[in-house]
This record gives sequence, C-alpha cells and structure tokens, in this order.
Amino acid sequence: MKKINSKIANKLEQKFKETNIVKEAPTVQVVEISKLKEKYTPIINYDEFQLDEVQKELMIQFEEKAIYHANELSKNAIELSKMFYEAQKTLASAGTGSFVRWYEALGFKKDLVYMMLKRNELFMTIQNEKVFQIPEKAIKTISKIKDKVGIEDILDIVNAEKPVIEAKKIEDSLSGCPKEFVPEIEVVDFVDTPCSKIKVLEKKIAEYKKLLKQMESELSNLKKLN
Repeated sequence: MKKINSKIANKLEQKFKETNIVKEAPTVQVVEISKLKEKYTPIINYDEFQLDEVQKELMIQFEEKAIYHANELSKNAIELSKMFYEAQKTLASAGTGSFVRWYEALGFKKDLVYMMLKRNELFMTIQNEKVFQIPEKAIKTISKIKDKVGIEDILDIVNAEKPVIEAKKIEDSLSGCPKEFVPEIEVVDFVDTPCSKIKVLEKKIAEYKKLLKQMESELSNLKKLN
C-alpha cells in the first residue's frame, strides 16, 4: 500500500507542477481606435479657401460633423413623419377626432406636423427619401400640383439641384394647361348638325367630370389632414 500511495503522490505532484507552469502571455498588438476609423474624404476642396493646414483640418472636421448630423436629422424626419401618419390614422379610426389635441399635448406645432404628413404622403407615392431633405417651399408647391402632373415630374423636382426653382418652373408650365382651366357653363349653339352637338356636349361633360374628380381628390386630401 505504501508503494501505491507513493506512486499516486508522485503523479499528483507532477500534475500539480504541469498545471502551475507560468505560460508566456501572448503578444497583443494595440491599435488606436482612431486609426481603425476610415479617414473622412471631404466633399469640398479647401485648397481654394487659402487656409493654413490647421484651419484646413478644422474645416474638414466641421464638414464631416455637418454631414453626419444632417443625415441624422433626415433619419429622424423620416421616423417622425411615419409616426405622425400612423398616429393620425389610428385616432381617425377611433372616430374621436383628437389628433390635433394629441400632438399639441406633446408640444408639436401644427405647421411642423402637417409638413411632416405632406412629406410622408409624398414619400409613399414616389418612394424617394429625398422628399425629407428638400425645402418646405418645394413640398408646398408639389402638394399644389401633384394631381396635375405625373410621378416623373415630381421626381424631377425632388432630384433637382434647386428643388424650389424646379417646382416653380413646372407650376408655371401648367398655367395654360386645361387642368387648371375651369370651364364656364355656356349655352351650346345648336345650329350645327346633331352629330356635332353630341360631340360638343360630350366634350363639356368630360371637362366637368375631370374638374369634379380633381376637386374631390383635393377635398379628400384636406379631410385627411383634419
């Protein structure tokens, strides 16, 4: 028994030594986090600004931060617009008409809320997130003419370098368009042939139907905003 115990003791002692050998710590290469970040490439050529190196570096940093926060604002505008739309739809389905009271209780102003709703409505039509970035004046013009132009025209405004000017140009081009013309009710001259009279009447009826459809669409949009 003594020999067995001795062998066991020797094995335990050897095992203890093996498990307590100090291992050499692996070499870890420390890389600064700032170096892991991809260097920002400025949009503007600051050599044209006649700046020294320190000023140039500062302006590049300002540009990077401006772009970042502008993107964040755009993301927030998208989410806020969707939220207002869903909230309005939910309260409308409840039939309480309390949407205005709801957003005012949260501290939001009417102009902001309905501009957000217009942007979201436009986004749902053309599926282009630039609608959340263009000026309010362009959005207002689009809202006035959207039932009189095609989606391609709206996209031309949204993607334009100067959306406000492009929107105004398209709006002005509609000045002679029949869609903006309100036909006056007039007495049809029946001295012509029956066939001609039918054509004249059909044309008038078509114009009135077209105008009525536009008015109904505008009325429906206004009701959605209330």
